[in-house]
Amino acid sequence: MRPTLVFIRHHEIDGRIFIHGSELQPDLLAQDVIDKLIDKGVLREYPERRSLYRPLHIFSGCKEREPLTQQERDAYALPK
Repeated sequence: MRPTLVFIRHHEIDGRIFIHGSELQPDLLAQDVIDKLIDKGVLREYPERRSLYRPLHIFSGCKEREPLTQQERDAYALPK
């Protein structure tokens, strides 16, 4: 599982405003831009926090995908 990128302060990118605690969509920015934002202290990587964008790619439009576990499918009454 890839780490989830979370804004730890308010930030604006191309007119889009992210507030503290917002998750960055995985395919929104290039890796070098992400690295700079991490170095500046704007973003932080959380390996233990699961992204909502990847499992729900149908709704989020995210290119990266991460399947739901069978336990999650059962808990949310989703089809197999």
